[in-house]
Amino acid sequence: MSDVATGLSSARTEVLADGTALVTLGGAWNLDSALPSVVVRGDRVKVVAEGRLEFDSSLPAWLYANFKNVRQLDLSALPVRLQSLVQMAEKASTADAHAGDAGLLEQFGTWGVESSASWGRAFEHIGHTSVGFLRMLVGRAKVNWTDFRLELQTSGVDALPIVALLGFLTGLIMAYVGLIQLRLVGATVYVANLVSLAMTREMGALMTGIIACGRTSTAYASQLGSMNVSQETDALRALGINPVEYLAVPRILAVTLMIPLLAVFATFIGVFGGMVVACAGDLSVEQYLTQAVRAISFKSFLVGFIKSIAFGFIAAWAGCYRGSVARRSALGVGEAATSAAVLGITFIVISDALFAVIFNLFDL
Repeated sequence: MSDVATGLSSARTEVLADGTALVTLGGAWNLDSALPSVVVRGDRVKVVAEGRLEFDSSLPAWLYANFKNVRQLDLSALPVRLQSLVQMAEKASTADAHAGDAGLLEQFGTWGVESSASWGRAFEHIGHTSVGFLRMLVGRAKVNWTDFRLELQTSGVDALPIVALLGFLTGLIMAYVGLIQLRLVGATVYVANLVSLAMTREMGALMTGIIACGRTSTAYASQLGSMNVSQETDALRALGINPVEYLAVPRILAVTLMIPLLAVFATFIGVFGGMVVACAGDLSVEQYLTQAVRAISFKSFLVGFIKSIAFGFIAAWAGCYRGSVARRSALGVGEAATSAAVLGITFIVISDALFAVIFNLFDL
């Protein structure tokens, strides 16, 4: 920056013999003072400085705003640093204009490149997670077991109230819908089979997995994203500790262990919710329980249990992954939490469909 200038910012104009508008700048240009206004006629402008010129970002912004539509703009008499700042403003504006005018094919290509990079980061995180679990099994991993004990409580015991409420309401709704239809054919006794089988094979695991995405995935994404912002993960790397191994492995392990237990709990609560509706209508408690016990086989229980393990792993991994790649800002942490829930629920639904096909092929 030049030596300190005296006086307020000023700009005066005059027309040269060849028709060029000459703009002479002087004084101190800063954001705290009022900037002058100029009216320039013609399509050729030359800007010069009078004496020593002091300026901050307000001057290049003023120059660009006033002369961006001039066909021939001569800034050669201005300081080199000021010229470069004006050129940067022009390039940024041109890039934004091109981005807004991008065609459909170009937008699709940009989306494809960004998606491929995102998938690459996801597979890389899966690889680091797998290596972390293998190192944990052989006793060589640096795992934060304090976090593991804490996450067992937060992802398990603390989730019991919401799981109980939603499980009860789910069983109640299924029993109510089943009664309406089965009553038409005089088979209301089979509403117990409907509720118990649906809760055991499908709804118990699916519901707890989605709850984990809403509670746990968003929490993990926020926690690890905040660690990125505060550079705690960088500090771990500087100490030779893999952040995925130290932070993600205990969280994923805790949720993977607790979700199956929550799914079993949700199944029994859902069966109880169905019993409330069925026994208020056409069935007795003995009839309902007898049919429910007959409907729930070990094969059905195993199907639901396997699904719950997979759903718990997906929910925890989605939160840890999105948190580890979050942008280092408050906005980035919020985006990570939102995308973690969306990613987890999407993968859970996709895996549930795959499980349905696989179990059907093996007659499970």
